[in-house]
Amino acid sequence: MRKGILVALLALALAFGSVTGQTDDRAGDDARKRAQAAVAQAASAVDAAARQRALWTTARDALKDAQAALARKDYVAAEQLAHFAEQQARLGVEQLGYPPFR
Repeated sequence: MRKGILVALLALALAFGSVTGQTDDRAGDDARKRAQAAVAQAASAVDAAARQRALWTTARDALKDAQAALARKDYVAAEQLAHFAEQQARLGVEQLGYPPFR
């Protein structure tokens, strides 16, 4: 009787572990895809700013850091840094429209 309960609990634990692992894999895959998309979008924004000679060093450095975070699979940091890089690149381009200081 006890042996049957032990086997049942073990089977339940293994089944629960495999379901949890699949969920974690999907969440990790989603985070990876979001980070990759954010880094690609930031790279595009940084390239656009560079072509217009409006690239801020903060944008360039944040993009490099985002790419490094993506390479080490730190998807949360990669996404955050990419968003910051994109914001800085867009601000650099926006600054071109400001009136000259006199």
